[in-house]
Amino acid sequence: MNEIDPGAGVAAETAPEHERRARARKRLSDAGAKVTADARTESREQVRELMGWA
Repeated sequence: MNEIDPGAGVAAETAPEHERRARARKRLSDAGAKVTADARTESREQVRELMGWA
């Protein structure tokens, strides 16, 4: 008689909740940093144009 492995074919357990939340916070932080950097770049370009430095 063959034994049946109850875990056979089951996907590996996902990362613990705190790790998933930490990764999500990092993604949000990285996205926010990019938006901030893009906005600063745009502001600098606008200042250069207004001051005639472009």
